[in-house]
Order: sequence, then structure tokens, then C-alpha cells
Amino acid sequence: MRYTVKDLLESGQFPEMKLISGESELNREIKGARLLEVANMECFLSGDEILFTSLKAYENVDLQEFVKHLEGLKKKQISAFIVKRDQQTELQRIRFNILLQYAKSQQIPVIEIPKTLYYWGIIKHILTHIYDMETAKLTYFKTTHDSLEGRGGGTTYLVDEKDSVEKFFALIYSMLENPVALYDEEYECLHSNDPTLSEFTMKEDAEVFVPNIITKYQYWHQKREQSEYIHKIDVFGYRTFYLVVTEQNKKMETLDFIALENIVVVLRHIIMRSLMEKNIAKYYHKDIAYRLLNGTLTELEKEEAAKILKLEKTDEVRVVIFRVIPNNDEGKFADKQRKELEIAEKMFLHLLQKDYVIHNTNQIIYIYKKHIGETKQEFRKKLEVLQSEVQEQLDQKDAKIDFLVGIGKKVIGYHDIKESFVDAKRALDYINVVRKVVGDSKRSIVDCSKLGFFQVFTEIKDKKKLWSYIPESLQIVYEYDKKKKKELIDTLECFMNNNQSYKRTSTEMFVHYRTIMYRMKKIEEISGMDYENVTEMLAVRNGLIILRIMEAL
Repeated sequence: MRYTVKDLLESGQFPEMKLISGESELNREIKGARLLEVANMECFLSGDEILFTSLKAYENVDLQEFVKHLEGLKKKQISAFIVKRDQQTELQRIRFNILLQYAKSQQIPVIEIPKTLYYWGIIKHILTHIYDMETAKLTYFKTTHDSLEGRGGGTTYLVDEKDSVEKFFALIYSMLENPVALYDEEYECLHSNDPTLSEFTMKEDAEVFVPNIITKYQYWHQKREQSEYIHKIDVFGYRTFYLVVTEQNKKMETLDFIALENIVVVLRHIIMRSLMEKNIAKYYHKDIAYRLLNGTLTELEKEEAAKILKLEKTDEVRVVIFRVIPNNDEGKFADKQRKELEIAEKMFLHLLQKDYVIHNTNQIIYIYKKHIGETKQEFRKKLEVLQSEVQEQLDQKDAKIDFLVGIGKKVIGYHDIKESFVDAKRALDYINVVRKVVGDSKRSIVDCSKLGFFQVFTEIKDKKKLWSYIPESLQIVYEYDKKKKKELIDTLECFMNNNQSYKRTSTEMFVHYRTIMYRMKKIEEISGMDYENVTEMLAVRNGLIILRIMEAL
């Protein structure tokens, strides 16, 4: 059965249509529907098609060339033009008048539609009237595919570029005539063409839905305020996204799912490309930041790195390293620990300024840039709160992970940032020594600026040389402990950390008071140590520090 331009106008489906030319030729048969999306569209037409255009395809074509393309349409027996005037510019008015004159000369009907009416509803209507349903499906699949790909959907749209994203989502909104939104795995809205639909949750009673078409995808269907169709986009098992179509304006039909099939393919490609570009940028950012911290950049490269990291020569900066270590016997992360660690890391990274964060395997390097008016005490307190919150979360999950913080010294500008980085690493490398020295096994934050002379000994890697700095009396006690397998050194250290209090030492070591007194007397007997000699006790305390350093080497 023939379907004509007159049938379309009299269908009553599109009352906004306005016939502005060609009243005498309304009996022209419509055998297809095409979007005029490229200037040389005449090369792709079969004949007897109705053409949709906003004249955007000719924006970069001069008027002479535009006329030439119109002349090329003569051989194709165009059924009608459906025109939408998006831009009221002088040049577009000229092109519109040229099109109108051409149509009149060829007795081709011209129908104008408002900007608010989308082509796709009209195209679907036409295809279902000129073809059987199976042919209409195939034709509509190709039409939507060509529009998405031909307009650059697979190559130019980027998820993190606002303008291109808005264009893409505007296009798919026009295809589906319903709001569309994209969410990440935490249901945070990334893009939506309806701000009122920015919140999303997956309900437990959501049902699997497979449309009645040849498809490789399935959807989830759920009813909240309105009916929603959800497609889960998994990118290499690395990231998960949710595409949500809300039946706000009309019920989703078979041809809508045909379009959605193409939309999912293109959107998946866009996301993958965007993630790849982000990762490349992230790895470059990470690499150049590492090189700046390690001092392997030239002066010119330092300046480039500083621009990327938004650092100035006058900025007061410190390098802070957050490190996680398993406190199990194996000293390795179990699978359960890795999962808990990922959760903690996400929470932690959310609290830091992204521009200054580099993270890998088991540590996060943070370049802290002092805020105007912030004191060192405030900065330290902030780190303590961060460390405490993350550690508490790990402990609640029984993750058996220590979350440690090493603070590098203050430097001005980025040229000396390597020094702060080295200090932060040193602070963490000797955290167990510090814990022993201060008698606090839970100490988790070490500030290199508070290590004092202790840093001198950490620079010495020769155990023989380090041994020479230990007082002879302490050497005797140490050797005695080794031979007799006693606990005199640990007792002495605890005694010193508790201001030579027998009672507090007894309590801390869970040993009877008399036992502590016996051990201290034994130390005195074998070494000749004088606990009342302030100078000797200072040397002994330093010697204990050196012993812990030697254990760490």
C-alpha cells in the first residue's frame, strides 16, 4: 500500500507540521526517510525518500556549492523536505530561501516543524507505514547507527568534555524521546539531560528485560516514580556504569530498543576511549611527579612538572607518604585485605586534593601545599584525623592492616622537593625503630623534623661503625642478652622510656615489680652502669636507638 506525503500530514500524529510549499504534489509516494547530515547526501540516496534537514550539513559549504548539491538531488525524485530552522542567522535564512526556491522549481513539498519536535518520532512513524515490521527494524537500525557514527559518536564524543557530552545526550534524547542518564558504580550521576532525574538506585525487585529484537544486550526493568530501563556497561571488569532510560514522555517501543542497541555500542566505545585518555594523562602525571620527587628532571622539565602539579616557586610544601602494611605473620596482603584496602583507599583519596596525589601498590604520596593561615599544628591534626579514620575503618573490618604516615620536612618551592620526599621515606622506613625508642607500639605518624639527631644515625649503613657509637656498658648488656637469651635490653629500654620508674616498667611489661628490680640490678652488676649519671644515661638512651637502627638494617 502506497504511503504518501498527504497521508503523513493527515495522520494526525504530528499537528505541529506546517506545509509551506508544494501543495499540488502531496500524492508523492514516500519510500524511505533520510537525515541530511552530510553535504553530498545525494550520493547516498535511493530515490523517493523524504529528507530531514536543519541545513547544518551545509554550514561550512559556500552558497554556490550548496546550490550544486541541490541540483544533484534532481535525479533522486525527492518525496518531500522536512525542515527545522534551528538557527536564525542571515546565512541560514539565505540557504533556507535557496532550498525553498529549489523545491518550488521541482514541485517538491516543503514541511516545516518546530525545534521542539524531533525527527526520530516522524522517521519511526514513516518506516512502520511503508515497511513490514522486520524491514522497519533493519532500516531503523541502520538509520540510527549511521546518525550516531556519522555524526562522530564513535570518535569525537568524550565523556569528560561537557560540550560534546551534552550534544551526545541531546541526540539520544531525541531518538528515544525520553530522558537518559549515565551513572557510575556508586550511582553517582555523571550525565543526565533531565536534572530532576539525577538520583538513581537499583531496586532489589528489578527484573531482567530482553526486548523483542535480535540483541546481544539485556536490561533491568524497574518501577520507581516512573518506569526505568537500565543497562549495565562493564568496561574490561575495571569500571561499571549504568545507562538509565526513564519512561517520562512515552512508552518505550520496539524501534526505541533498536536505537538503544546502537546507543549502547557507541556509548561503551566513548567510555572506553575516555578512560584510556584519562589513564594516559594520569600515568603521564604520575610519571612526571615521580621524577620530580626523585630529582631526575632537568630545570626545564621541573618547570613543566610544576605547572602540571600547580606548584609555584614560593609555595611551602611537604611530601607526606601514607603507607599500608599487613601486620600478619606472613607480611603479605591476603585477598580479603586487598579488598578492604581498596575500600579504605577510595575513602581516603576522596579527602585529598587530587592534583597532588600519586598512588600505587601499597602507598599514597601526597604533596601538601600549605594553605594560607594554616599552622603546622593544624596540618598535623588534620593528618592525625585522616590516619585515625582510615585505621578505624580497617580495624572494624578486622583487616589486620597498619596505616602509617611519614612526613617530610618543609621546603620552599618545587626545586628542593626531593629532600622532603627522601625525609618522608626515611621516617616510614624507621617507624618500627621509633616505636621501640618511644615505647609506643601503636605510633603511626612520624615527622622527620622531630627525629633530631636520630637522623644522623639513619644515614650510616655500616653496622660496625654504628656499633662503635654504642657505650661499652650497653654493649656488655647486649652481648650478655645474646648469650643467655635474656630480656635485659628490652627491660632497660622500657625502664628508660618510663623515666626510670620500676612500677611503670613493671606494669607495661606485665612483669612483677621485684623481677624488674632484679633485672636492673643485674644490668648494673655486669656492666657497671650508673643510673644516677645523667650523661651516661643519655649515652645509653642514644645507644638503644642505634641498636634499633641496626636491627632495621
